[in-house]
This record gives sequence, C-alpha cells and structure tokens, in this order.
Amino acid sequence: MYFGEKVSLTAIEDNLFELNFNSSVGSVNKLDKQTLEELDKAIRAAQQAKGIKGLLLTSSKNAFIVGADITQFKQMFDAPQDQFLESANHINGMMSAIEDMPFPTVVAINGFALGGGLEVCLACDARIISMSAKIGLPETGLGILPGWGGTVRLPRLSDFATAIEWITSARQYSADKAFKAGIVDKVVGPEQLRTEALEYLNDMVGGVIDYTDKRQQKLSPVNQEPAEIQAIANMAKAVVNQKTAGQYPAPIKAIELMEKSASLARDEAIKREAGVFYELSQSLEARSLVGLFVGDQFVARKARGYQKVLETELSNINLAAVVGAGIMGGGIAYQSVTRGCPVVMKDIAQPALDLGLKEAEKLLSKAVTKGQLDQEKAAKVLSMIKPTLDDQDLANSEFVVEAVVEHLPVKNAVLSALDKQLPDDAIIVSNTSSISINQLAKSLDKPERFCGMHFFNPVHVMPLVEVIRGEHTSEATIAAVCNHALRLGKKPIVVNDCPGFLVNRVLFAQCFAMELLLRDGVSFQQIDQVMEAWGMPMGPAYLMDVVGLDTIVHCYSVMAEGIPQRFVNTEKTPTEMLLESGRQGQKNGMGYYSYTVSKGSRPEKSVDPKSLALIESIAGKSKQVDPQTIIDRLLLPLAIEMNHCLDEGIVDSPTEADMALVWGVGFPPFRGGICRWMDEQGLDVICEKAHKYAALSELYKPTKSMGVMASSGKKFYP
Repeated sequence: MYFGEKVSLTAIEDNLFELNFNSSVGSVNKLDKQTLEELDKAIRAAQQAKGIKGLLLTSSKNAFIVGADITQFKQMFDAPQDQFLESANHINGMMSAIEDMPFPTVVAINGFALGGGLEVCLACDARIISMSAKIGLPETGLGILPGWGGTVRLPRLSDFATAIEWITSARQYSADKAFKAGIVDKVVGPEQLRTEALEYLNDMVGGVIDYTDKRQQKLSPVNQEPAEIQAIANMAKAVVNQKTAGQYPAPIKAIELMEKSASLARDEAIKREAGVFYELSQSLEARSLVGLFVGDQFVARKARGYQKVLETELSNINLAAVVGAGIMGGGIAYQSVTRGCPVVMKDIAQPALDLGLKEAEKLLSKAVTKGQLDQEKAAKVLSMIKPTLDDQDLANSEFVVEAVVEHLPVKNAVLSALDKQLPDDAIIVSNTSSISINQLAKSLDKPERFCGMHFFNPVHVMPLVEVIRGEHTSEATIAAVCNHALRLGKKPIVVNDCPGFLVNRVLFAQCFAMELLLRDGVSFQQIDQVMEAWGMPMGPAYLMDVVGLDTIVHCYSVMAEGIPQRFVNTEKTPTEMLLESGRQGQKNGMGYYSYTVSKGSRPEKSVDPKSLALIESIAGKSKQVDPQTIIDRLLLPLAIEMNHCLDEGIVDSPTEADMALVWGVGFPPFRGGICRWMDEQGLDVICEKAHKYAALSELYKPTKSMGVMASSGKKFYP
C-alpha cells in the first residue's frame, strides 16, 4: 500500500494491515520531518484502502519511537506563530486520523515509546507492551509540554492525577506501572509481542473485545468531577512549585492547561494544547533545556569519537584500582563496581581503607533501602572491591586512579612508584582538582599513558568527569579514559591543562569575586540567598563550607600563582581569616556557618555570630545591597573567565563549557549554562556591566573576543 524510507503500510492477513516504523537511517525511530511526512501518506493510504478491518502499528527497531527529532526543534521554535500552529494542527490531525479510523487500531510497543512516540500510541485503540519496554512523556523536562495530544488523551485514558504525575515528572515508566495506570491494555514477553498484539487486534475486529467505549472516552471530557479535578490540580501545582521554586514554568503550564481542558471534548482541548505548546516553545527555559539535551548528546558523541583515532576498538577495563582510599576513593570504587568493573582499593593506612570501604557500604545500603538492589546483590557488588595495603595487589591493574592527598610531593612519589609497578600498557590518571597535569607527568617515565581524571564530589551523584590532557598525553589514552568514564556512567569532557582546569578555574573567579563583595561589607547570608534564588543549588559561602575552607585557600594559592594577572590576593581574604581561626567548614562543623548533625541526616547550617564578627572585623558591619548587584558581581567574573578558557583552547566549545558547569557545579539547567546566559543577556550588556566594575579587579575586564562579539552582535549559539 505504501513504502517509504522510514514508514511502510502493508497488508498482512485477513484484511488486516500493518503500519511499520523502520528508519533506514540510524539505530532508532524518531519523528523527524521525513518520518512525519511518510506517516501522513501511510495514514491516507489506510483511510483509502478498501475492505481493511484493522490496523497494527509496529516497529522493526529495538525501540518503537524514541520521540521527536530534537535537532529539528530550533526550526520549529523559530517559526512564526501562525506557521507553528499550522504545523501542530497538521500533526494533530494525523494523530486524530489514527484515532478516528473506521476500524480498530492496536500498537505493539517495544523498547521505548517516548514523547511523540507515546502520543502515537495514545491515539490507538489498544496498546500491547513488551514487559521490558518503557514509556513516558519527557517534554516538561525540556521546558515544553506534550504537544501532539498527550495532555488530552492521557487523562482520559488513565485518570487526572496519574496523567499530571506522568507529564510533570517527565519520567519513563515501566510496562507494569503503565498497565496499573490503565495506559496500556496488556503486558507480554518480548518474543510474544507481535503475536499477542495481532491476536488482540483480531479479537477487536471479531467483536470479542469492544473498543468503541474507550474510543468515545478519549473523545469526551475527562470523566471526573470538576471539584475533584481542581483539588488535584491545586495540590500538584503546590508540589511542583516546592520542587522547582517556580523556575520551571512548563510543569505548571501543563497542569493549568489540563485543568482548563478537562471539561472540553478532544478537538477543542487539542487546539488549546497547541497554543500553550507554542507559548512555552518561545521561553528561555525551553531554549536552555533543549540546548542542554542536545549538548548532552554532543558530549557523548565526542567522547565516543576519540576512539576513532585508534586502530582497534577499545575493550572494557577488567580490573581497575584506586590508590588513596577515604571518602573520595571509596566513592570512585563504588562507582566502578556498580558498573561491573572490579577494583582494588589501595592505601598505606588501614583507617583510610576502612573509611573508603565504609563509604561504599553506605552507598550500597542506600541503594538497598530504595529498592534498587537486594541485599544479596549488594553484598556481591561490595565483594568486587578488594581493599589492600600491599603494592603487589596492583600488579594486574589496567587502569589506576591516583586519589591521594592534594600535595605535590606525595602525588609525585605515588605516581612514580605506580609507573614502575604497573605494566607498560596500564593507564594512570590523577584525580587532582588543581595540580598541573604537566607538572605531575614529570614524575613518570611514560607520560603518554597519563592524564587527569577529575571526579566531582559526591562521586555517585555528580555526572561530570574532567579528562585533563597533558602535553604528552596520547590520543589513545584520552580515548581509553573517555571510554572508561562512559562505562562508569559519567559525562567526560576533555580539557587542556591549566590552573584549576576548567570548572574550578571559572568557579574560583566567582569565589574571588565573593571575597571582594564581603570586603565591601555585603552580608554572606544575603549573597547565598540571592544566588540560591537565582537558581544555584547552594550559595558561594555555603559551597565553600561544603568543599572545605582549607581546600579553598589551597586552591586560591594555586590560582594566584598560575594566573596572577587576575587572581590577585594582596590582602587576607575573609575565607583565610575564618580558616586561621580554626573554621574549616562542614568537616569540623564551623565555617561561614555552624553545622549540627543528627544521626542519618545532612548537616544543618545556622548563622554563627563568631563568623560574622570575624568578617566584620575587616569589612565593617554587614549590609544588604540590591540583589542584581550581587548577581552581576558574581556572574561577570565567571563569564569572563570562561571566555578566557575558550580563547586559550582549554575547552573546545561553548557547548562543552556550559555542560561542564551544569554537571560539575549545578549551574541552573533552566538558564542553560554560562555561555547561553551571556547570549540571553547580550554580550554588549555583559561588557557594559563589566566595565562598571573594572576598577575593582582585572576579573571584570572583558576579553578581546567578547568585545568583538559584542560589537558585531555575535552569539555563542547563533
């Protein structure tokens, strides 16, 4: 009947037809422009076919449809409103045409049916799903909402509360949960999927299963009382606002839309959905979150791409090692074994080994409590960590992470010993957060097999791994380290060596800027409150306490020595004063704040009059200032330093720069990263504001490239 490159319609048996998705390009089916065009033709062919009694929708790929092609979102978002709505109406017309066929339709869901892929499924009369499949509507996580009937059909198939949960969470759900929610009709084994779906279709054709009531249910208003719907919507909005602090408008807009559309019939509700879809598509949050989604894919592709320089395909590491236990070493070991890679955890002191093992045990225990592992599996995973004091246990390690104290002579001694103990083809990486990789490489006879691999704490939570290339590091080593990072479930970004590398370098520009604010008498509590309200997971003073004031002061000296033209420290900083008074941050319960810990909970912070008095002794009584002043004075140095990093080739692209900050320090995803923030502000505005503070520090002096971009109107993301 119809054969395209991505969609086909064929007769199969007894006047039944099969609409099959099987893209000739790529490993998955996506609803890109070509697929939608071919789907439209296939639907028209089915409508015009004579004698057709039923339609089966299937996929020949490992997944049904993973969603719309996000790379085409920019073109869609840039369209004028009338064109956008015309396109949305056309696609919605296709979905409704499936729903309105004069015969039953059944979809066989394998692998994943996400976003627009699930919306195709919702238009069918019945959904048969493989027990291994997952479905979901991730759109609100991208700053938009399901725009092809998802907000309309889901609450009519399931119930209003479930539909809101699915849409606002943007999560993927298992086949069993989908069945319990009433969204799918049958869960079957993967091998029986097509057979069972075809049998279900035959039962509908033969009248054994009546599909007309459910079809009418999807065409009608939601079958719940208005007061109940309003109560559910109000409660859902409160929950979402509590989680997002109002920074993510899409979930709230989706709830409001679904509440208002609950009393409408299908077509009117879909028309209203398209209008809100357009409104959200024009938001900063949508641009930012879609940009991050694309950036995530870009970083993963680039990490895998390093393997192309090799003559042979990289194999997985069979035995890794961590030298230097403690909390960080234990976290790295935990990450390794939970991904199936056995690890030797080596230290020179039994208490450090005990601490590292305790950290891994604690994390596994949490996984058991959450139901992610059973006790037997957790014990088996833990047994893959071999704690040792004996150097000989490292002999067969293929990949060794050095994670000893941040002290150059100690690291040099450890690295030199490892270089002599390990096989010639073993890779050694340093988890240093600030010491030059080129400097550390001098202690090795084989520097080409060495680079930095900077994990962020806590290791099991933070996605980013900075892979730091030294001047002698081989491309094969970079490829192997990226490959291993991906295996560990991490997001590797390759950067070049410099003081602080990428993330810490730009972050410490902001820390230095905070010290200047404190010297001007601005309250550190207000600074934290303003930056947290702006979207940061924690304010800079609180962050310093979490990292440790001793670590911060150490890194200050590294930055001042490496980049003295901007990281100038002519006077004692407030942080140094707090440290000299014995306040190290959370690690000893005293920093900018004081901390108390109750069993099994995070440290609770409170304002300490002693820290206030120490800071006021050098800056005078603390004061409140305009919040925008705080935002500008903290973000401008971070932005300018990132431009220095781009200009110097420390990081290759604005995309990687943005992803590194989002993954490494929790830069607000809804703002898209520092480069996207500069685009949204305008480089001319950034430069103008920076000049206003130029007398304070060289940190506020825009780079030449920023001036060129500002004068020409260029953007990081054209």
